[in-house]
Amino acid sequence: MKIKLTNNQKKKLKAFFRNTKAQIRGVDFALALLIFVIAFSQVIIVLSNLLIPSLVQMETYSQEQELNKLYSNIFFSQGSPTDWGTRSTEGLLDFKLGLMGTNSELDFTKINRLTSDISDYWALNYLDVKVSYGLVRDFAVSIYSPITIEIESFTAAFGIITIEGVVKELLTPIANAEVWALSIDENNNVATNYTTTQNISGDIKFQAVINADDTNHYTIVVFAQVGEIYQDYTVIRLVKQDLGLEYELADFNFRPFVYENTDLQTSAIDFNYERESLSDEATGIVVFPFSGLGVTHYSQSLVATTLISEPIYQGTELPIPANGLAVLVINDRADSTYTAGYMGIPMFQDDENGNIFAHSSFADQTTYISETRTMLVRNILLKCQIWYW
Repeated sequence: MKIKLTNNQKKKLKAFFRNTKAQIRGVDFALALLIFVIAFSQVIIVLSNLLIPSLVQMETYSQEQELNKLYSNIFFSQGSPTDWGTRSTEGLLDFKLGLMGTNSELDFTKINRLTSDISDYWALNYLDVKVSYGLVRDFAVSIYSPITIEIESFTAAFGIITIEGVVKELLTPIANAEVWALSIDENNNVATNYTTTQNISGDIKFQAVINADDTNHYTIVVFAQVGEIYQDYTVIRLVKQDLGLEYELADFNFRPFVYENTDLQTSAIDFNYERESLSDEATGIVVFPFSGLGVTHYSQSLVATTLISEPIYQGTELPIPANGLAVLVINDRADSTYTAGYMGIPMFQDDENGNIFAHSSFADQTTYISETRTMLVRNILLKCQIWYW
């Protein structure tokens, strides 16, 4: 039985099929679009996983290249001008920092210029150094010994001073390290003790007993040596309290600037520091490890003079050994008031001594790259590090 459709019914049927096909095409398009989006997102994810690490690596590589260049400029060049170490800060024109000396070793005079609390006449400004190299990023410079001395305790009474401590490489105590302990009292007398680190009550440490004159003030300098090329020093100041017999740790009052004397054929230093107006007497004493030298120190009375209209005390041509670390201690009197200061030869650029040469924000910095090498200073190996961020 055949069913005949009217013309109107045929038109409706054709319209129905056309709409159905259109819906099918819409569904197909939506599915195709969904598949494309999913596939494209996977491609983006894959590319991101590949490209982002590559970009990070490229950025890190770029920073490392900049760090290597900066390290070379600071530690492997003499800087500009090459004799900038003994020129006043105001006299440094077209200055660029470089710590190398003329003998393929680092120059302790130039290292000492990085010390944070020396007088303005000698002090270097971090931002000036940064600008001189056209740096956008910040950096920090540190110079310190691969071994460390830690003073764990001290006692002082009736001129007998006992110092106990350890000599370490990283966190490991070192046995048989040579240790020299020296005291400088308020009358500029030097007393000494030589010992070694050894097993004391189950611990590797040293105990140095110094027989000194009984005074109210002492500067204690301790040197340690491991082998022929590793040395370290630490410096503390002991002051007797007004009441009783107890001594306590005290801060140093000032920081002299110490630089190499270039006029003599033998090793010697010049030094100066800002003089207090009431000061009437000052003595500079340089101490050092003394095995085989026949002497333990050299001393010199300082001369009061002026430098750029500022009153200073000055010392010249004070002898020091040709090699090895040393420390200059200055005792200063103003009537009955006693003050003291010190500087290392070279002065370590670390948190304990001359402070790391850096932007003030360095203490809060947690993300950086760095490079550390060992380099010779006065025939002693020191660690030289630059942070860069």
